Amino acid sequence: MTLHETPSDPRTRRTLALLERAMSSLLETQSITDINVSELCRVAGIHRTTFYKHFSSVAEFAAYMYSTLIDDLARVDEEQLPPSAEEVPEHYRRALQGMLDHIAQNRRAYRRLFASGGDHQFQRIVADVMTTRAHEAHERLVARGREIPIDAETGARIVGAACAGAMGVWAEQDAVDSEQRSREIMSALPPWWRGR
Repeated sequence: MTLHETPSDPRTRRTLALLERAMSSLLETQSITDINVSELCRVAGIHRTTFYKHFSSVAEFAAYMYSTLIDDLARVDEEQLPPSAEEVPEHYRRALQGMLDHIAQNRRAYRRLFASGGDHQFQRIVADVMTTRAHEAHERLVARGREIPIDAETGARIVGAACAGAMGVWAEQDAVDSEQRSREIMSALPPWWRGR
């Protein structure tokens, strides 16, 4: 299964749902590095061969599961964006707020995934997801007349890495005001991205 692939087979969707519940449960008390395929499958109530049809490791599954959730939360629909470049960043701020809310609701799991000894594959994938979304935002801003003095790839990596890092810090903290934090994060982004 590839990252962000939506399974069409109902059995595959049920299997993924069982694995997601099991992973969330196990991450409440264990580090990602302590969870093995046998334990995950036992808690999920599926056979190991079923797991291996889709994923090669627990880390790969965790990266798929959580990065897919974050990617879905980070998505901003082009059709809902206003024509003015000045108003576009607010739509991305609200998407960021939704991601922070999701992380706060699942803080134990995200703390383990973002920890320095956590899943580095997951952390890289989150940075890549945020960079992809930032690249889309960059293009949408330019299409609406925003002059950005840096190429789209570099600008997207700056914004994507910053947001991914901020999400990791949010996971470590106990703060709950996601609206305030999303505004703080946006205000720390380069002025050419967030507006003046």
